[in-house]
Amino acid sequence: MSSGRSDIVPRGAGGRPDGGSMRPLFVFLIAAAAALIGSIAFALVHVGNERDLEQLSSARADVVQAVDVGRTAQEGLAEQIAKAETALAASEGRVADDAVRTALAAHVTQAKALSAQEAPAIPEAGAPGLDGPEDIDALEAAATEWSMSMSTTSTTLVAAIKDVQASYRQWQQDRKDAEAQAQTEADQAESMAQQLEEAKASLASITDQLKISVRDSAYTLDWTAEVGAPDGVRSALATRRTEGEAALAVGVNTNKLNSVKALGQQRETARVALEDAAWAARAAVADDSNGRLAQADLCLVGVGPEGQDQYLRCDAAEAWSKLGAAFEEELGKPLRIEYGYRPYDWQLQALDEFGSGQVAEPGTSNHGWALAVDVPVDDGFRFGQPEYEWLAANGPKFGWVHPEWARQGAGREEPWHFEYEG
Repeated sequence: MSSGRSDIVPRGAGGRPDGGSMRPLFVFLIAAAAALIGSIAFALVHVGNERDLEQLSSARADVVQAVDVGRTAQEGLAEQIAKAETALAASEGRVADDAVRTALAAHVTQAKALSAQEAPAIPEAGAPGLDGPEDIDALEAAATEWSMSMSTTSTTLVAAIKDVQASYRQWQQDRKDAEAQAQTEADQAESMAQQLEEAKASLASITDQLKISVRDSAYTLDWTAEVGAPDGVRSALATRRTEGEAALAVGVNTNKLNSVKALGQQRETARVALEDAAWAARAAVADDSNGRLAQADLCLVGVGPEGQDQYLRCDAAEAWSKLGAAFEEELGKPLRIEYGYRPYDWQLQALDEFGSGQVAEPGTSNHGWALAVDVPVDDGFRFGQPEYEWLAANGPKFGWVHPEWARQGAGREEPWHFEYEG
């Protein structure tokens, strides 16, 4: 008889529950377990994917940084290209080595091409082209290569510009050096030309003086022969005269400085030797008469325009020196002597040159006593000129006078002639 309860599990034979009634529970449990396992698996996969994405994002940031470095270098290329083109324009034909300009031009062409290039595209992490580690490697390689090419080109361009600038500076220095060298050579050429002209002028003056010494030595030889000079001194004088004539006969290339100088020295040596021999001959016949004074008793007061030493009696020479000092202090120029003591042979020569009436008869001139001077007319010694007027007015204070016979209107006017009266 049934009691009416529905929760009593039917039992089979032997008293155990019926197996058919437990099957739905097992199915449920299995399904729940599978769902749980699937959720866990999904969660694990999701976590893995998120970790991969983070790694990709981190790696992408490194790639972007590399590209940014390249972009910075690329942006700087425009300014560097402009500098390079300015350097090329400014240095055209103005470099020590044109190869550096050729190299810079090539770098500019390369830089222009690179400056127009687009940077490598970098997808977002997880997007097509960046959804796996292998993509990172490829993008990193491309970005690095692009960035390095920009940086290398920039560095190379800067260095090439510096090379051109350095070559330009070297060209400037070379040009300055060349100009300095050219100026030095021009100065040397000018100096050589000036020295040559001076040497030629000196040679001409020495030659004229030697000619006069040769001329005067003929009078000295004749006169000393007449008054009985020893043969030895006259023979020595004749030898020196022959040497002087030989020196006058020597030719020279007047365009060669050393040749002109050498001949000038040769002729001057011959002239000095001839003058010394003439004075030695005069000394041999000195007797303290007019024109026959011993050179040793006289004092040197200068050199005449013909290169011959000029002497005065020593007291007259001392007074003349003091007069000259006062003259120079007043007028600012030296008081020069053209002729002082005139030996007898010179008096003979002057008589032949100027004639009787223009010079004193040999043996009567105050020049023969070493007590008269002739000053250079061109130094201002003409009537009315300051030099003459001062010397005529102040000379007597020192014992030197302008004699009456030589004054203006006296008939034998010689504004250049002064005599010592003590």
